[in-house]
Amino acid sequence: MLNLSAPSQGLLFFGILYRSDLYTDEVFQKKIEDLFGKVISFTPEFNPLSSYYAKEMGEASKLKRTFFISTSPYPREFLLSTKLLSLDWEKSWSQEAKRMVNVDIGFLSAENFILATTKNYAHRIYLGQNIFADLTYQCAEGGFQTLPWTYPDFQDQAKVEFLNWCRTFLLMQSKVKTT
Repeated sequence: MLNLSAPSQGLLFFGILYRSDLYTDEVFQKKIEDLFGKVISFTPEFNPLSSYYAKEMGEASKLKRTFFISTSPYPREFLLSTKLLSLDWEKSWSQEAKRMVNVDIGFLSAENFILATTKNYAHRIYLGQNIFADLTYQCAEGGFQTLPWTYPDFQDQAKVEFLNWCRTFLLMQSKVKTT
């Protein structure tokens, strides 16, 4: 008889790109911590998609990005429900039917880093409710490695290093065995 075992848990990721003249990191941190507990934050300097988002959100120089990672592990199923929740957040922070906040949701495990998206593509897996999983990094040679389709915004070495640090935090916290 086949015995199924539950997959290891991981950390929830929140990548917030927002208008810094309208919001602060503290607003988002409080919202996330109220629902998911304490987080670790990181503010990357390199944001190559600011001009892309400026078309909707306004002046690129006012856009700021901050990453938040849960400090408590969650089941993998939380990726879908958290992405759906983030879409509601984006709507509530919109002005005149335009987003002022973009929320990327992801899941960091010992094996990989996955972002949730509403857009389908050849390498994405359907999760349900119009949400897809995008394998952004895989773990190889002791850390996360980008893939040919990794978003340009996530190819920056400082971001990879931060997420590798978070992976180490997860491994130490949960005592996950790597092979």
